Amino acid sequence: MYGKGTGPLVLARTDSLVTHGFEDAIQRCLAFRDVGCDMTFLEAPQTTDQMREYCQRVSGPKLANMLEYGNTPILPPEQLKEMGYTLAAYPLTLLSASIKAMKESLQLIRDGLPTNDMILSFEETKDEVGFTQYSKEEKRYKDDE
Repeated sequence: MYGKGTGPLVLARTDSLVTHGFEDAIQRCLAFRDVGCDMTFLEAPQTTDQMREYCQRVSGPKLANMLEYGNTPILPPEQLKEMGYTLAAYPLTLLSASIKAMKESLQLIRDGLPTNDMILSFEETKDEVGFTQYSKEEKRYKDDE
């Protein structure tokens, strides 16, 4: 059941950059690696230089937190990869985009305007939520009695 690439992942996070400075945060990440964590997460680097230095100084996989309007510069995935990040999290992007689209759609409805440009077709919606595939599977198991 367990082997390379399976089992729990130990992600060690430090928020000390803001309270104790960059060097302290780096030292904590290095200590995390010394005790065997799988991946480190330095929260809220302020500049691309800090992000790059973190990746150069700390071994192993690293998480980048891409939070719009946060303290960390939002960089394209390819640039993060080139710096040395292994994983990028976008914790609020889809939620925020969904809320914005819902508000815009509700405003259109309130104003009596069409929402066609805001939504997928019915067929696309069924595909995206899996109804089309579900229907195909249902037909495979249908009893023709």
